[in-house]
Amino acid sequence: MEGFEGFRRNGVMSAAAVTITMVTLLALGGALVVAATLDHIARHLERQMQVVAYLRDGLTPAQAGALRDRLARLPGVRSLDYVSKDEALTRFQQSIGGQMDVQDLLTRNPLPASYVLTADDPAHLSAIAAAAREFPEVEDVNDGSQAAARLLRVTRIIRLAGDAAGAALALVALVIIASAIRLTVFARRAEIEVMRLVGATAWFIRWPFLVEGAITGGCGAGGAVLLVAGAYTVVAYGARASLPFLLLPAPEQVALSVSWKLVLWGVAIGIIGSLLAVRKYLRV
Repeated sequence: MEGFEGFRRNGVMSAAAVTITMVTLLALGGALVVAATLDHIARHLERQMQVVAYLRDGLTPAQAGALRDRLARLPGVRSLDYVSKDEALTRFQQSIGGQMDVQDLLTRNPLPASYVLTADDPAHLSAIAAAAREFPEVEDVNDGSQAAARLLRVTRIIRLAGDAAGAALALVALVIIASAIRLTVFARRAEIEVMRLVGATAWFIRWPFLVEGAITGGCGAGGAVLLVAGAYTVVAYGARASLPFLLLPAPEQVALSVSWKLVLWGVAIGIIGSLLAVRKYLRV
């Protein structure tokens, strides 16, 4: 209770510390949003990596069904879909647009039927493709393993860079916020001295400042969450309207992911900053 009362009583200093905390955590929140967005896009692209097994012509429905069962049982296969010869031709027609009708130029459909296998992990694509090539009913396999390997390298770099940027900004936030809280403690150094003279223990003196630090960090983080989530919502809906193909995560998903991290960081940094700030005045 003393911590809440101290936060309210020192209104100007508390407001300054909250403002500094909020501004500092805005940079961290922005970095977290960028990292979360890039990670979402990378995960979506990873899920799109597939193996296409082209079937030999002349297979009976029973042979095609038996092959489907064997492909579905391969380790690492999450799902598979059958693409008939007619559907393959229709997709090819859609890919080239309406400039010409390929069916008018062909006496027969040259495209093979296929099974499209989706892996549960892009790292399994090569093994799935190698196993599919061993089946006699399979004419050819397109696995995209080289593209998958490049994508995995890029996504790994993105995640490492996001973690490094977040850690660096969190360290900067700790230093800045600790300095801001140190000002509030400095303004009350006489109060600390009086408590020491009357025999108060070190932790009895610390606790109100720890509570104040937690409140300061929590309030600053709350303001940063509102600003970051609001800015991302505006950007996301604007981008979806003009670039509907862009794979952005939903605003509520980003807000949930970022909010608990920022609040946790804010409260933790406020407490650590208070511990560092009050330590000087508790030395005998």
